[in-house]
Amino acid sequence: MAIRALLILAWLLTGASARAADLVVQLPQDARPRTAAAVATSMKLQSPGQIDGRTITYSNLLPATAYNLLITLHDGTVLTGVDMRWHSIEKPAADPRPLSDDDREQIRALVQDVRQFYDRSEILILQGDHDRATALVQQIRDSAFHSDKGGEVIWRVELWYFKNRHGGWERVSQTNKVLRRERFASRRLYQDQTSRIRWLPLLGGIELPKDGPPLTISLESLQPQTRPAAPSPADAASD
Repeated sequence: MAIRALLILAWLLTGASARAADLVVQLPQDARPRTAAAVATSMKLQSPGQIDGRTITYSNLLPATAYNLLITLHDGTVLTGVDMRWHSIEKPAADPRPLSDDDREQIRALVQDVRQFYDRSEILILQGDHDRATALVQQIRDSAFHSDKGGEVIWRVELWYFKNRHGGWERVSQTNKVLRRERFASRRLYQDQTSRIRWLPLLGGIELPKDGPPLTISLESLQPQTRPAAPSPADAASD
């Protein structure tokens, strides 16, 4: 808390010259925003956005600080920015090849084919190249588990990081980042809450320079999005 306070104080004392330019977000034609915030997760800071129709303006954000945007629409949809950049400042490979179908299959197997506590693990978004990749992973446990009160669902969303080493892909250990972890009392609550979320890399990991013109981001669609995993036939029959 003391470090956070010192960082904020230092920013305020630097004056206008150290302030970042405004960030402007233009939403698609049919989107009607109700609330908006820019979240600097590394500092646990949240700045509100000013809404004018389909345009949202975030002013006086900290410079050189990564922000994820969180926008709730009138229909309940939650646009959630996700930072898909690499987990460290390690430079990317020079002239990397794009992800191939084989790359994607190897990464899929590392996520989905490894037995663990969760019933299902799914890749929601995969971004990277032939050398390294970042995956937004959703994990669901909707079968009975210890301390389950009956019909509960555990839902977890994380960022996983993968490297292509010696001709094969492997998950980089101890680098995963937990974005959401929820325990729902019923499958209905799980589906109702998670179906509203749209994970959007375009709204994540945004850093503004100290000086410069406003940055404008125009969303042409609200994809990609999360999709609640279908329950197993046995579980569906028990509802």
